[in-house]
Amino acid sequence: MSQAERRSHPFVDWLRSANEYCFGYGSPTTLGVIRIGVGFLALVNWLMIGVDWDSWFSERGFIPNWLGSLWFGVRTPYPYFLSTWLPQGLPRLNLLSGITDPRINMAFYAVVTISALFTCIGLGTRYAAFVLAIGTVTLHDRNGAILHGGDTVLRMLVIYIAVSPSGQACSLDRLIDLWKERISRSPVLISIWGQRLIAYNTALIYFTTLWLKWDGDKWRFPKMNATYYPGRLAEFYRFPLPDFMRSGWMARVTTIGTLITEFCLGTLVFFPPARKYVLIGGVLMHSYIEYSMNIPLFSFLMIVSYLSFYQGEEVTGWAQRMGMRLRKWHVRVSLPQGMRLQPRALAFFDAMDPFKMVTYLPGEGPNWTAEKFDGQPIGVSKAIGSRCIGGWVFLWLPGMSRRLLEKGLEAIPTEAQRAEKSEPKPAGQFARKGR
Repeated sequence: MSQAERRSHPFVDWLRSANEYCFGYGSPTTLGVIRIGVGFLALVNWLMIGVDWDSWFSERGFIPNWLGSLWFGVRTPYPYFLSTWLPQGLPRLNLLSGITDPRINMAFYAVVTISALFTCIGLGTRYAAFVLAIGTVTLHDRNGAILHGGDTVLRMLVIYIAVSPSGQACSLDRLIDLWKERISRSPVLISIWGQRLIAYNTALIYFTTLWLKWDGDKWRFPKMNATYYPGRLAEFYRFPLPDFMRSGWMARVTTIGTLITEFCLGTLVFFPPARKYVLIGGVLMHSYIEYSMNIPLFSFLMIVSYLSFYQGEEVTGWAQRMGMRLRKWHVRVSLPQGMRLQPRALAFFDAMDPFKMVTYLPGEGPNWTAEKFDGQPIGVSKAIGSRCIGGWVFLWLPGMSRRLLEKGLEAIPTEAQRAEKSEPKPAGQFARKGR
């Protein structure tokens, strides 16, 4: 087989496309949105745990340090031929191991909680995500008695966010860099292997869950009533359901539906024509779980991970289409007469407005003005702060939006200034500058 034929071989083409799919470059928008969702849910998770901190993570609670260490002290033996040279069990990361001082524990908890907030808004993302990942693993290993499936998913996601360039989009870091002109306004391309890891791990969760369920006789024909039992466990009870949802025939419907949905989420979700319908099925399934069962944040985390199946360009395109549907909420901001926004300011405000709901126009008066889509006047700060979803973090601070707008202004050059700027300089000037 010649080199040309080898290059065009179907298997070689498939390997090349698979490599490009897993390790190619693309938009970081999807990772940025996932980072926001994971950071927010991690923040909510630690705030909820903080209410009962003493009960679960202090020496006065149910699980003192020595008991928490014993929880993970059970070693899983290897086969005999491996046990002679492999350690008995895997080492665990627990920075609080042996620490019983409540001041140190509370300080550690505070740092992890703040890092979740910074990860969500994308401020110091690289360091905040790393601290959040290490802190989450430590607190989970400190008390494994209270962990559930949602905690496992959270731990997986924060680790993937920490090792990915998730701060390259939808972050305060990017806005600050644009304002200070540290980065180009042009779209950023990153290696999207971190996003693919989230997608494959999400699919693997469903596939392995389905695999394990198939060993249970209540999941298989003729019984197929496995979903009848979790709803009757007191520890899972949350909100009341209609009586027909607890009937035998409905248990069979939900059991079969769960198996089909999980199979599709583990396989067909990678097939673009079926992806949307598969994910809608997953959202419906987790919405029912979230309403009926007390598994904190589990369903929300799984739904956030669904974004990993979409390219960043698809997410950006969806935001622009959604902005067009919200035309009646658009606003027009008029600049002072004879002024325009600097390139850095244009890039800054454009990055804050993914739905493109604010238009900046030359003004005819000495002051800033703003009006709604129907011509009704509106305050400039309110117009920008309420429409730019990326600016909600700080644009509602008193005077912040007006201060940014004023600093981003520059005078429109006259015709003479443009001509002088475009006129070529004598070669001697360049020579003197070079010396």
